[in-house]
Amino acid sequence: MPGKFALPELNNIRRLILPSLAIYIGLVFLMPRTGHAWDTACWGMWSTRIQSGGLAAAYTEGSPVNYLPLYLYVLKLYGLIFASDEIYRHLYLLKAFTLIFDMGSVLLLCSMIKPTTKRLKYFIYALLNIGFIYNTLVWNQVDGILTFFVFASFYFGMHKRISLSFLMYLLALNFKLQAIVFLPLIFLVWLPGLKLRHVWALLLPGVLLQLLIILPFLIHGNASHILEVASGSVDYFSLVSLNAFNFWHLILDGDLMKMRDNVSFIGGLTYKHAGLILFMIFSALICVPLYVRVLAHMIRKQAVQFDMRIMLLAFSLIACFFFYFNTQMHERYIHPLIIFSTALAFLYRYWAQWVVFSTAYALSLESICQYLQFPNYNTLIFSPDFIACLYGISILLLLNYWFRNYKSI
Repeated sequence: MPGKFALPELNNIRRLILPSLAIYIGLVFLMPRTGHAWDTACWGMWSTRIQSGGLAAAYTEGSPVNYLPLYLYVLKLYGLIFASDEIYRHLYLLKAFTLIFDMGSVLLLCSMIKPTTKRLKYFIYALLNIGFIYNTLVWNQVDGILTFFVFASFYFGMHKRISLSFLMYLLALNFKLQAIVFLPLIFLVWLPGLKLRHVWALLLPGVLLQLLIILPFLIHGNASHILEVASGSVDYFSLVSLNAFNFWHLILDGDLMKMRDNVSFIGGLTYKHAGLILFMIFSALICVPLYVRVLAHMIRKQAVQFDMRIMLLAFSLIACFFFYFNTQMHERYIHPLIIFSTALAFLYRYWAQWVVFSTAYALSLESICQYLQFPNYNTLIFSPDFIACLYGISILLLLNYWFRNYKSI
């Protein structure tokens, strides 16, 4: 696998620290004090519950909390800062926390850019992408945190720091279960460096970290509820689409948020099963050739050197396939693609896919949140079909780049 990519040390971005801090302060100062009404209300309800009953109260009987434990620590800290009668008033400040992770993702990406003189320029370009910052600054959602942990796991894995990559991925899983879709590729990155005699050295820190995360729930005796939340995230909304303007909007008519995905679609398959099969087929198209080549090198005891371009394309396509073909998708489940798409644009000049995807994502979020208060959201550019076409074009562009570079695998 030619094209070894030696990732720069993180100290290569030390010159960006002060500018990024100034930009961060500016964004916090300018960020809207509103957000998506329901999601913001959830943060308030959950914070209030945790403040009154402790962290473990998040998973007691009758609790509305349906997130995995990691973000609950943020809400716990938030509840320690503000009194109960002030919790709802200052919920917009949660954006400032998530923004740290958005900027962290961009800093990791910028550490890969050469020459170093261009890093600040690209740092600003990334943050000017409305599709990138809308989720945090306008919506007040937290997908930027998941994206950081997934990208950091990828980053350190490519840098052959498997232990650190493993811990980042574990944090991603404790944040949102959808991180599981990246496991085949993350494990592939780890595979050449995994030695049986080193497995315990890898697993022990992970086990300790996991125990630390669930410790309050273990003490309270309701740690098993975490598994219930994780398993319950599948079929929590058994609907074809939850404002995810994807493949299903191109082939079905009507309100997909009112259409069950467990009814027969074709050949006895339900919508859910058909989407899952499509996701698995297209994912196999990407993952199988990578595994075949890596395992062949390992069997012949040859060094495995991953090509950065190919791996960025692989992660991008898996994120696309997951969102585009599966049912029960929220509009934000495509968010992890944003950093991989940006990396492909900045490092390899794959601008077309970045522009098309970023446009689609920004239009999708704005069509729901309507923060900019445009006079008519019934126009073509905000229609689900149009946005679904843009996402489809993004996938075709990425596949084109993939097959153009196929021999680099």
